[in-house]
Amino acid sequence: MNDDLKTPENPNAPQRRVRFGPYEADLRTRELWKHGTRLRLSEQPFRILEVLLASPGELVTRDTLQKQLWPDGTFTDFNHSLNAAVKKLREALSDSADRPKYIETLPRRGYRFIASVDESVLPPRTPPSEPRIPAVVAEPAKPVQLAPVAAHPVETRPRERHSPPRSRTAFAVGLLSLFVGLVAIVIIHWPKPDQQSVSHDTATMQANPAETKVPKHPERANHEPFSKEQAQPPVALHEAALLRAAQPLEPVRTLRTIISDNSNNAGPQFSPDGKRLVFMSNRSGLWQIWVSNADGSNPVQLTFDGGAGTPRWSPDGRSIAFDSPSDQGTSIFVIPADGSSPARRLVRGLVPSFSRDGKWIYYASDRHDDWQVWKVSLDGTLQKQVTSHGGFSAQESKDGYVYYSKSRYPDPGICRVPIGGGEEACVLPHLRPRTWSSWAVTKSGILFIEDLPEGKSALSLYEPDKRQVSDLVTLQTAPFWMGATADGKKAIINDAEERQISLVDNLR
Repeated sequence: MNDDLKTPENPNAPQRRVRFGPYEADLRTRELWKHGTRLRLSEQPFRILEVLLASPGELVTRDTLQKQLWPDGTFTDFNHSLNAAVKKLREALSDSADRPKYIETLPRRGYRFIASVDESVLPPRTPPSEPRIPAVVAEPAKPVQLAPVAAHPVETRPRERHSPPRSRTAFAVGLLSLFVGLVAIVIIHWPKPDQQSVSHDTATMQANPAETKVPKHPERANHEPFSKEQAQPPVALHEAALLRAAQPLEPVRTLRTIISDNSNNAGPQFSPDGKRLVFMSNRSGLWQIWVSNADGSNPVQLTFDGGAGTPRWSPDGRSIAFDSPSDQGTSIFVIPADGSSPARRLVRGLVPSFSRDGKWIYYASDRHDDWQVWKVSLDGTLQKQVTSHGGFSAQESKDGYVYYSKSRYPDPGICRVPIGGGEEACVLPHLRPRTWSSWAVTKSGILFIEDLPEGKSALSLYEPDKRQVSDLVTLQTAPFWMGATADGKKAIINDAEERQISLVDNLR
């Protein structure tokens, strides 16, 4: 193992974190992070990752892994245990044994870490040759048609007029047809089991909301507290039950891939007019900010320094805020969208977003140990704390509120405070996006991605004025990132591996 790489067994080495792609491995605490969100990874898979990261690009034999993980021979079935641990590690990295991005298998010999590792963490090596910048592929292929989650209602047509029957037989036939038609209508409109369940749950919540328990996903059970200040629960946003819309009238939607290449592409956001995209990509080496047309064509690199991420447009579309490492820690920067001048640093923090008037930038800061939402004036002279009970990623809405994810952990929940200040109010637990970056405030409401059974996800809409959640589209992948146009008619999402960026349209 490389002695310069800091590990729990080598505490005096100079570096503690290793970055590769969207991931960051903390070798001191043995934690794995993806875009600021901590992933669940048990000890043995992480120790395998630790050994592989110590020698990137080199073969690590199975014997070496055996000595590192089971030095005293304390194992019953080494091959089975190692294979299972590597499988768990690949699952955490969204990697594949057949098409590896990070861990390559060398049959009967061992494994090799094949991704680029942050040079600021590992000991310096011979500088690589100038990287080739691949072009963004705007795929003209036929769009994949997505069926809405809810079924379309049955089409009804006006009855045709008929002349009086000429015989009793004709009259009997008519009566029989009418009876059959009435039976069919009753069958079609009879409530389905899931609709009956929704109605029952809604009635229960309205009758006694204090005793109602909202089902949680299994992975939500291990949430950590946000801060000690949360001893006093926040004010509920709605006293009445939050409803799930049954059978909304929705058009057919399409999913069309617009950016796809051999690099990673993530964090897409529409410009205010919907004509351009900003996203982050590592196609030129480190993660940098790129701008393109709304269909992914004509990509232009905007930043060129030590890495950049989570870009957001200003309301006038002339500037882009992003976060990037600096001498003073990860900080918020602003740069002209046309690249006409260098980026300007504002304040230390993460995950920026502009206020609707363009005078402030919201961001996340842990300056007082726990993560809270703050805002800084565009000239950097004023700073104000927005939340006090925990907050991370914030977006300002048209109705006078600042909505924000409660934390940077999975299924964070969404809360809000008035723009001018006031008490925190939290949306009911039905609104839980997958991550702090998989939701967007639009004119229609809050679009968000939530997990479904069997590893699928859904793009859903929360409408605050109706206290209603509508399931719009079932997705075959579980995106970390999403964005939307201001009117809520289009959404932009990543695939789970952050290779592709796809467009979903006809949402409203």
